[in-house]
Amino acid sequence: MDVAMRKFPKGLPTLEEVKKSNGADPYPETAWIWGKEDEIGRINLLTPTRILSAQKSEIRDGDTVSLNWPMNLPTKPAFGRAPCQHRVANHPDGPMVFDDWLDMNIQSGSQWDGFRHYGHQTQGKFYNDLTPEEVLSGTRCGIQAVSNHGIVGRGVLLDYYSWCQQTGKPYDPFTSHAIQLEDLLAVAKAQNVKFQIGDILLIRSGYTAAYYEYEKSDPKKLDEAGSLHPTLAGAAQTEEMKSWLHDSYFAAVAGDAPAWECWPPKQWALHEFLLGSWGVLIGEMFDLEVRC
Repeated sequence: MDVAMRKFPKGLPTLEEVKKSNGADPYPETAWIWGKEDEIGRINLLTPTRILSAQKSEIRDGDTVSLNWPMNLPTKPAFGRAPCQHRVANHPDGPMVFDDWLDMNIQSGSQWDGFRHYGHQTQGKFYNDLTPEEVLSGTRCGIQAVSNHGIVGRGVLLDYYSWCQQTGKPYDPFTSHAIQLEDLLAVAKAQNVKFQIGDILLIRSGYTAAYYEYEKSDPKKLDEAGSLHPTLAGAAQTEEMKSWLHDSYFAAVAGDAPAWECWPPKQWALHEFLLGSWGVLIGEMFDLEVRC
């Protein structure tokens, strides 16, 4: 935080202010503002003060809820990835000792897209000037840095899927339905949600709900969703959405779909900016059904 505050003493910069600060930089929307040694991006916003504030204002009944979707789902992962394989076998110590083996691409089940996963495609860099060569040769900006800090903060859930059903705007989450900013803000208003710096934004697009429905009614649909080029509902790739996501200073974003954003993108992906340009983790395939 100190590095960012020294560079922007009047407060965290908007995307327009970042562009002005970067001047003639060919990639003016790059906001690596936390220092050259930083590896956690906007997780820096999860300060003890913000965590304590969230604890005091949000915890009421003490219940805990897991948002983990099983690691063996989807059975045919999106983007042509291999499914998780799990086996159990006796350990040589004897018949009363068992071990588990997992063989999986870690894009199965609930997971965080880290900064080494998806870079800015035209800039050719990952977060904080990380190169593809460094990804293969070292650990800088790896998810272990985030794990060492931890992700604890105020979560804000926007149930877009239910809102659309209630307002007569149903859609199929297994299509390239783009969630527009004006509709997200309408959901927030309907739910009486007020955003704060450092929030962890969760968007329910209905993917897991639809997955369970298609599992029973049309299993072939799940095969299509597991193709190399799936169609998925998610946040729209618009300039308005981009500016809002930057200027809201969410510590991280997440949702219930495999891409979080509308897929496939037409020109550019929000992944490029969230992960590569700003250092915002993207959580995917979170199980939000228990909360909605």
